[in-house]
Amino acid sequence: MKTSSSLVKKLVVYFLLLNIFTVIVIGSYSYYRAKDALVERTFDQLTSLRIEKKYRIERFFNDRILDVNLVSKSNDVRNILSYLKDSAPNKKLDSTINEEYNRFLHKHFISGSYYKQFYVVNNKGRSVIFSATEDNPSEMQYSLISKLLISSLWDKILDEPGILIEDYKLDTLTNLPSIFIGAPVFDENKTILGIVAIEIDIEAINSIMFENNPHNGLGKSGESYLVGNDYLMRSTSRFQDNAEFKTIVKTEGVTEALYGNTNTKLIKDYRGISVLSSYSKVEIPDLNWAILAEIDEEEAMIPIESIRNNIFYLSVLMSLLLFAFVYIIARRISLPIIKLKEAAQKITQGNYDVFVEDIVNSDEIGSLIEAFNEMSSKIKDQTENLKLERSMRLSSMIDGQELERQRLSRELHDGLGQSILAIKMRLERIASANPEKLKKIMDEVQDLFANTINEVRSISNNLMPAVLNEFGLVDALVNLCREVSGSTGINVEFNHESLSLTLDAKIKTYLYRISQEALNNIIKHSKAKDAFITISSNEASVSLQIEDNGIGFNYIDNRKLCGNGISNMKERVHLLDGNIEIRSEKQNGTTIKINIPLNMAKNGAN
Repeated sequence: MKTSSSLVKKLVVYFLLLNIFTVIVIGSYSYYRAKDALVERTFDQLTSLRIEKKYRIERFFNDRILDVNLVSKSNDVRNILSYLKDSAPNKKLDSTINEEYNRFLHKHFISGSYYKQFYVVNNKGRSVIFSATEDNPSEMQYSLISKLLISSLWDKILDEPGILIEDYKLDTLTNLPSIFIGAPVFDENKTILGIVAIEIDIEAINSIMFENNPHNGLGKSGESYLVGNDYLMRSTSRFQDNAEFKTIVKTEGVTEALYGNTNTKLIKDYRGISVLSSYSKVEIPDLNWAILAEIDEEEAMIPIESIRNNIFYLSVLMSLLLFAFVYIIARRISLPIIKLKEAAQKITQGNYDVFVEDIVNSDEIGSLIEAFNEMSSKIKDQTENLKLERSMRLSSMIDGQELERQRLSRELHDGLGQSILAIKMRLERIASANPEKLKKIMDEVQDLFANTINEVRSISNNLMPAVLNEFGLVDALVNLCREVSGSTGINVEFNHESLSLTLDAKIKTYLYRISQEALNNIIKHSKAKDAFITISSNEASVSLQIEDNGIGFNYIDNRKLCGNGISNMKERVHLLDGNIEIRSEKQNGTTIKINIPLNMAKNGAN
């Protein structure tokens, strides 16, 4: 005898099995998605840190190159080299050289605390070494180049004069690594007199790379560091003291970075621990270094354990609640839920004119259907309001841009500080100038005034052409075409036909900006020799056509790739309730046709 079971029991049993399966699938999916998202976010943080450190270390070395280049051209350095050449060391010579060094060079070196020692070596190999720190400002010693770490740097610069960075070398006396930047020194006849070299303080590099703050996003195990092409560290380690030029880092990330690859990966680090690593090559002249930002996988994955537990507890709770809910309402929801589902699908397809008939008496299901119908009506109203609000926002944004251009046009009359400062400096020289220089200064002042006036007029006219408001759209477009023809060599012809109506100020401004944007695109991209602008109107609309005989492009295939220029033109036309048509083919030029409807009552009032 078959055992009968009610539909409710079947629904409950089926739903319970389905729910268990769903919880397992969704829980597993959510867990792994969360894990992937966490890994991706951690890689993003490491990449951001690596990029920031890479930029700072490259900027640091570029600044040091500029420093040594500046110092190599100093007269103080040339004087020191002349003393080394002409005299043997003595107290008087020591005092003279020290005076030359302290006049400018020492103050320059200690201003940034980036250096340890400064070397001046003549082309015979005689050198004098100065302290580049605040601790021993008067410390100075002589030496032959053969006894110094920079001997190979000296040879290379003398063979091929130019600024050169020499990678880390180990000082046998201090057992510490050193890094130098050198540059040749020339006399007035471009004859090389010798070189200057600066020993960079490695702590300056460590101050950029080292992170030991657990609140900086790297936690307790994250670090960023540099590695040379010999696989030795070039900066300190968070886990090993005095790691510079001692700790070997021959990992997958370092190898790929030294070959010029940039990537993020889960790898083993120099400690043999699994880490999330972001790496790339550092672009520094004469150095082949890699930069890495890493964090232990174990620490990075700590949040996922909490997420896994939360998913499990939430799944159990939801299963119990849904089980009770299904048992109570299973008998009453079958038919209404189908109707509601069909109505919801219509809404997702964009049909908001949906009304579900109440097929149940006045109970909870009836209230649900009533609420659904009310929701559908509100979604329809809100969608229409959102479209209107979007249009109003775009209009306000573009109108605000026009107002901002007018404000900037006025303010820029008072903002040309550099030109005014140049005029002031020349006028200050009048008091001490002889008649001949006075005339020259006055001529320069006149030229500067003329240039300043022209620049103010040019900036003001670009932001908001006065001719547009004073004389109208036709004169403004004539002026625009003349300026483009004169400045680019493109022949721009302008025709206006039957433009007898008084246009609204907004329409004039938008049509002018559209023409300006189209001409900018022709100048930048078309390689055209001729361009044509035609504007005409009737009682119902105003039409604008811009065309050129340039190289064109495949507009249908590249619509998604079009830049802001075409997008701005489309948006302005849309805000005027107009339509725009763009036709272009390769080697056949481009044509833009725009039609804007006119509100006659509004135009007449204007």
